[in-house]
Amino acid sequence: MNDKLLFIYQNSLVITEIKGDDFIDLFNRLSTNNIPNQKNLITDSIFTNENGKFIDIASVWNAPQYALMISNSLNHEDLLNWIDKFTFEEDISISSPLKKKVISIFSNNKNNNLNIFGEIKKNEIINRNLGGVEVIFAHTSFFNDYKIINLILDDDPKSAELIESYLNLQDIFQMEENEFNSFRIKNRIPICGNEIVSLYNPLEIGISHMIDFNKGCYVGQEVIARLDTYDKVQRKLMILDNKKDLNIISSKGCDVTTSDDEYCLAVVKKNILI
Repeated sequence: MNDKLLFIYQNSLVITEIKGDDFIDLFNRLSTNNIPNQKNLITDSIFTNENGKFIDIASVWNAPQYALMISNSLNHEDLLNWIDKFTFEEDISISSPLKKKVISIFSNNKNNNLNIFGEIKKNEIINRNLGGVEVIFAHTSFFNDYKIINLILDDDPKSAELIESYLNLQDIFQMEENEFNSFRIKNRIPICGNEIVSLYNPLEIGISHMIDFNKGCYVGQEVIARLDTYDKVQRKLMILDNKKDLNIISSKGCDVTTSDDEYCLAVVKKNILI
């Protein structure tokens, strides 16, 4: 199996700084995953509305001296307004987007442990200089638990040039956008704007690993718990062949969300698969 390492720029992501003693408590009351009050740890969680549908997915990087939130630019204002709606006297503030960017490193082989920077615990935050660039990085995952390393660095041409040179020397090269689109389809990796939109809930898109079914109440919990407990999820994210599965694709119960020349990702009503 091909173990080649690749990287992409996650240009659709927004990084903000969170301040205040109450943000973890507030986020735990609003989002699907339990966010522990533990330093040097990343937690991915989903914000849903009262109907259990997506508002956004956010990654909280709780470092010793700061806390960052990585969210999606398309949903950013909706997410901030949602958090603000439930903020009363809590001590929390979220900055304007920082001049930072995210680079994701991954492998064609899902089983590759990505030990390119030595042994690193999953979701542990590391500060290091790579090729003359100060970066923050962590061994984390795509939405379907596909292993990646996310690098956060300053958003300027010099930093990008230096980090690209460093990665190339490690035989890590950039994947083109159309290639990543196909890679994403074949590995059923959802993204904001395509699959992660307000039309769907997390169970339909197959990211239940970001939901802690044992935690306390959060907005949308009742709906999501009922769907899960009584097996009431009516749709699922599928990989379809554009030719062989044309009968499904052309049906009213199929929403194609991403496609290339051969395959597509689609949210399909289960009743048309019977």
